[in-house]
Amino acid sequence: MNENILEEIVAESYRREYEQYDNAPEHNFSIKHKLNMKRIFVRYTRNVNKIKQIESKRHFEETAYSHSLSLRQKLFVAVLIIVLMTLLVGWVAVYISKDFHGTVYHDYTQLTVVNTDDCPQTIEHKYFLPEVPEGFELVETISSSMAEYNKFTNLSTNETFAITQHVKKSYSSNFNTEHKNINQVDINGHIGQYIDFSENEFNSSLLVWDNGDYIIEIGGDLPKDTLVNLAKSAKK
Repeated sequence: MNENILEEIVAESYRREYEQYDNAPEHNFSIKHKLNMKRIFVRYTRNVNKIKQIESKRHFEETAYSHSLSLRQKLFVAVLIIVLMTLLVGWVAVYISKDFHGTVYHDYTQLTVVNTDDCPQTIEHKYFLPEVPEGFELVETISSSMAEYNKFTNLSTNETFAITQHVKKSYSSNFNTEHKNINQVDINGHIGQYIDFSENEFNSSLLVWDNGDYIIEIGGDLPKDTLVNLAKSAKK
């Protein structure tokens, strides 16, 4: 028996077995049954709506609580980060002067320039020292469009100092000021920032000032008075 004949026999048997159900007359429900079913569906609809309202209210409360909790968590995380950063880098303070502002950490200070308007964008004029302390001579010069560096060394004592001229817009420096103070000094009408690194008989200091066009640094193995006099003598 091939497959097609078998399928026809099975189909005919199925048709004969269920033909009586396919041709059965449509059932007509009683009025009582219809009223009962209507009441059931009304009650079902009312209960579904009530459940939806309860779930909607609960969802709103959970969302509001979650949002509030999220804000508290964010605030807590922000405070925690600040505390951890303080523990990692030490206390932090803000340093402000006429020409500079910066951030003072426990072991260094970062200085940046307050006013960079109407200043040269490159090194257009170079500043030099007409006279240097006795025994010092120029041993190194590094020039670029943004900075000019000149180093002087006393070959007898190995003491050194340097003068560096910076374009104001690119200036930002970090200085080791752990246990050191920044003091202000007058440099030809401009307020300079002076840091003394000296210990015992060892002289070391740094002077930074804004001359209106550039930021100039002079620092090295020199006492404060010598450093200030050199700064005041700098010429264009």
